[in-house]
Amino acid sequence: MTTDTESQSESGSAPKGPGDSAKPLSREQVLQRYAKTGYELDRHPAHVIRRAHQRATLRFQQVMAGEDLSPTQFAALATILKQGEVSQNHLGRLTAMDPSTISIVVRKLLKNGLITRSASDTDQRLSMIALTDKGTRYTLDRLERSVEVGRRFLSPLSPAEQATLLRLLNRINDDDPSNGDSGK
Repeated sequence: MTTDTESQSESGSAPKGPGDSAKPLSREQVLQRYAKTGYELDRHPAHVIRRAHQRATLRFQQVMAGEDLSPTQFAALATILKQGEVSQNHLGRLTAMDPSTISIVVRKLLKNGLITRSASDTDQRLSMIALTDKGTRYTLDRLERSVEVGRRFLSPLSPAEQATLLRLLNRINDDDPSNGDSGK
């Protein structure tokens, strides 16, 4: 015969509320259920990618030491340098930043005098972003250092492994996030 607690344990459902009289799971039960899931933090893709992102950010900070600049801010500057004047909305899409993040980035770059923001000549709803002369020189002077960030970050890998990693990450990034099972 199974108790209510064992039934809940088997079905995976949690007690309904604070007044529920179910016995707490023992440490052994917790560890058994944990093991049954197959979860391993050090092998979880999201965790591994987060750690790699931390490493990339550290490399950026090392190479760009002394700069009041984040990787997202530099991505925006380099994108504007390449594209020319661009709407803030389009800049966000080009750099894969959500509207609130690109807004924060733009404010910081404006404050530092690296970009200008103006209304579009054709659509007053759009904010157009362009580099100032200072912003153009600033970005050009730092492009090679940014390439060095990438070199240092990928240095543990062979050239073939680097190409494979970037190809696979781009494939993941190009996947439609609205389709949760597209990888099956």
